[in-house]
Amino acid sequence: MAPVMRRRTVLALPAVLAAVSSGLLTTTPARADSVRGGPITRSEVIWRAQYWVDHQPGPYDQQGYAWGPGGDYRYRRDCSGYVAMAWHLDANPWTGTLPDYSQEIPRADLRAGDILNSHWDHVLIFHEWTDDRGGFAYYSFGSTPVSHLRANINDRYLDGHPNGDYKALRYRKIIEDSAIRPHPYGSGRVVSARSADGRLEAFAAGADGVHHAWQTAVNGGWSDWRFVGGPRGAQLGIAANGDGRLELFALSDSTFDHMWQTGPSGEWSGWSNFGGGGYRVAVGANADGRVEVFASNASGVFHRWQTGPADWSAWEGLGGPPSSRLAMEAAPDGRLEVFALSDSVFEHVYQSSPNGGWSAWEAFGGGGHDLTVNHNTDGRLEVFASGPVGVFHRWQTNATSWSGWEGVGGPANSQLTSARTVDGRVEVVAINADAAAHMWQTGPNAPYSGWETFGTGGAEVAAVNNADGRIEVFGTSHAGVYHKWQTGFATWSEWSWLNASAGPPIA
Repeated sequence: MAPVMRRRTVLALPAVLAAVSSGLLTTTPARADSVRGGPITRSEVIWRAQYWVDHQPGPYDQQGYAWGPGGDYRYRRDCSGYVAMAWHLDANPWTGTLPDYSQEIPRADLRAGDILNSHWDHVLIFHEWTDDRGGFAYYSFGSTPVSHLRANINDRYLDGHPNGDYKALRYRKIIEDSAIRPHPYGSGRVVSARSADGRLEAFAAGADGVHHAWQTAVNGGWSDWRFVGGPRGAQLGIAANGDGRLELFALSDSTFDHMWQTGPSGEWSGWSNFGGGGYRVAVGANADGRVEVFASNASGVFHRWQTGPADWSAWEGLGGPPSSRLAMEAAPDGRLEVFALSDSVFEHVYQSSPNGGWSAWEAFGGGGHDLTVNHNTDGRLEVFASGPVGVFHRWQTNATSWSGWEGVGGPANSQLTSARTVDGRVEVVAINADAAAHMWQTGPNAPYSGWETFGTGGAEVAAVNNADGRIEVFGTSHAGVYHKWQTGFATWSEWSWLNASAGPPIA
């Protein structure tokens, strides 16, 4: 089947692919961690606005109410109730009292999640500028149904009301997406992370070296794959530095190299040696922004950390399972935790304080094939591991205690990835040579659904959040690298190539 040429074209799933599945601002900016009445990111505001487009709340009715995502509050079914829902307020103000929650801004400064408010009549949720002549997209609940529409800021009327009656307002508790530090990205033969400007960057490690593709616009289409050299057949890890520059790490069985953006969202450096060969890698950022790198080999697990913006410690051995697959997550207070799964044993180690030293290794279970780690909206970690009889699951019951292992079925000996939906639900994707499947939490901090088919077989899988919170999944096979992305809260595109190029075969 020929590859797609444009991002939003829908294709039938290529039979050779194995494929996969979260959220609004995680920072990823796309993490939906807001509490009712608290600070909220722009990405989450837009995801919440889209929720009532995808899940119509019922007819316009100033005496009627409907649940927002997560079901924690009922909001009035009119234009100002829609804003209250999108901002996740703990109240239902009307257009005359929305200024109590916001401050006036110049219209030229309008950004996603701001509003255009007419004191006595109507309010719109600004989404994005669509051209350089004043065109913009917005959300409105001025009548049934809730809609995503377009207009021009210079039009005589906006959504049926006089343009001059509107004031541009910004919620006082809005959080810029760039202010939120990402949780660690997953590692593997294919990885993706978000640049400081919101565009995703993807890397895939082929037998000939590393290939690179990037979004040409935020939440938009993709470049072709470009070969950038580096170690052959490598395991990849990626993280954002404290200044927003991404840094890529590539570990093969004979060498460990890294490259980095020369400026936030900028060009990439050449490769520089980072150490000797090994087995697997995991990368994340400390609470203070310093990047920390873990790598395993036949002797155990080693780590190395930044001592300054461009300076690194020497490698330090930590013990741990030899030849183990690694995954990293962050606790709510910023402490990093690393999980190491070998064929025979599963152990974990964690920082004793944010930016601090590390505990001794603790037993976590038996051996397995692959693992993924994520976090609930309340901060508790969720761990998944695959083996010959399917996928198993273990979760924190509080900050220091864990549940037992629970079997959840799913593809045997599968590669795993996970991400979070805009309302904070964890979604897990599993792929092996024969099948791809996904499952998700039925609510924030809640139990999981059953497995559903997500594609045919493949080799590797990775998931990341777009700047607007939609999950994008990358799957590999002997034919190349494919991707699949959320088109709504629970709807997905078909699998397709990135732009016109297949990328490296990874089987």
